[in-house]
Amino acid sequence: MKKNILLLFVFLAFFSTNAQVGINTPNPRAVFHIDGAKDNPITGVPSASQQNNDFVVTSAGRVGIGTINPTAQLQTTGNMILGTSAATGGTTGYSTVVRNNATGELRIASSGSGNTFMFNSIIFQLNNVNGDYINDFNSNINSAQYTLIVIGSSFNLPIGVGLSNSNSGTFSPKNVYAFEYQGTWHLSADYRGANTADASNGSWTINCLVINNTFLNNLGTITAGLGGSSNGSAPSPSGL
Repeated sequence: MKKNILLLFVFLAFFSTNAQVGINTPNPRAVFHIDGAKDNPITGVPSASQQNNDFVVTSAGRVGIGTINPTAQLQTTGNMILGTSAATGGTTGYSTVVRNNATGELRIASSGSGNTFMFNSIIFQLNNVNGDYINDFNSNINSAQYTLIVIGSSFNLPIGVGLSNSNSGTFSPKNVYAFEYQGTWHLSADYRGANTADASNGSWTINCLVINNTFLNNLGTITAGLGGSSNGSAPSPSGL
């Protein structure tokens, strides 16, 4: 009995002075340190390759897998595998996890307004426009945080009213596009060279896709001179 008490006293005294537990290593570098391959040095800091098989829990409560100095609550230097899990089934209420390419940190994607979705869809129903013409409609969607893309549109007039040429010949197809101005996205829509037959005002339905810029890689502008030809080519964009 006395031997058991003595051993317990020695055990507690050891951990109270060292306050670190090492498994497969006499040289723990954190509160709890497992050297999976038992290849760490007896003294000093393990190399990066030696840390690859290590697992630590620091005094700050951080967990490191493959690193003895985790800089987040959980940090791993290797790949992570997610097993089979239930699909969302198209339901909303799920956020998107993104990776900071500079630090490797995982975070929830979010804009300044708190939107956590990668893709958003929106329909602008613009009624009683000037004939068939929309010069500048401000959507007030922040262009620094989002990219707005027109994916479809339709134009409607009162029953029995159509479009007529404002110039000789035929008018151009509808021209609907989004453009950036003073920090927000704007819309323009028009049948160039046309007017409504009796100056009636029509309605535009413009379908748009709004992409969170967190996921967007801007490849810049490619300028090419065709030398008067109708054919041309450009080098593959850098970054693709």
